[in-house]
Amino acid sequence: MKKRLSNWVLSIIMVLAGCTFNAPTSRNETTSGTADSAAFQNIILRDSIVLLKYKTQSDTIVFPVVNPQFPELGKSLNPEAILGERLFKIKENYETCGCGYAFLSYRKTFSNSKIISLWFRTAFVGPYASETTIYQTLNIRTGLAYKLTDQLSEAGQKYVLSKYKDNLLKRLETDKLNHSEEDYQTAYNQIKNNISQLKFGAINDNYIVENNSVRVKTEPILPHAVLAWEINRSMDFSLEELKQFKKNNASI
Repeated sequence: MKKRLSNWVLSIIMVLAGCTFNAPTSRNETTSGTADSAAFQNIILRDSIVLLKYKTQSDTIVFPVVNPQFPELGKSLNPEAILGERLFKIKENYETCGCGYAFLSYRKTFSNSKIISLWFRTAFVGPYASETTIYQTLNIRTGLAYKLTDQLSEAGQKYVLSKYKDNLLKRLETDKLNHSEEDYQTAYNQIKNNISQLKFGAINDNYIVENNSVRVKTEPILPHAVLAWEINRSMDFSLEELKQFKKNNASI
């Protein structure tokens, strides 16, 4: 039953994210951008893998072990900081009922001498199974979020938000053609209203850097029962198109 649930959760995540996700099982499988320098390739030393067990079920919590040279970053990338719950409590809940946080994996998508980007995937078992993707781009020294407002000029912020909203609205209109369900119009109106009201803060620290692009996203807003009606809310901007908006002290 648990394995079937895990596969179902993974399939939904991939649909919502609009792409596949290869969860790393060792440090060698995490990937970094071409901006890596030799001095900073060992920001993450290895994976810490915690096995969760309940009766015949099992799952894993996988999180990065950060080089002690970067203590503040290490604090930002422990399970409590990522999930908002202590690791011993996660294990206790799972061992009691097979519920609570049941999965955590990550992939490093980029790092250089100033920042690191990671893509986390989580699964939570409650009344409904739920899943979340978490984008984090952090200052290596401080462990704090490196926000797009630190990277882009005001004109760049306007450009990104406008293009993002326009593309989400186009996706929504395309999706609408594929739905004839009686209740879909309500969901459509909710999504459209949400998109129209989006501010830059919704994506300011909700992004990752990849080799040649920045991927931003916002969170789905539909209730669990009709979550499949959500649109793909992630979008890529090439570093080339953003170069004209780059601040002088930008880190990418």
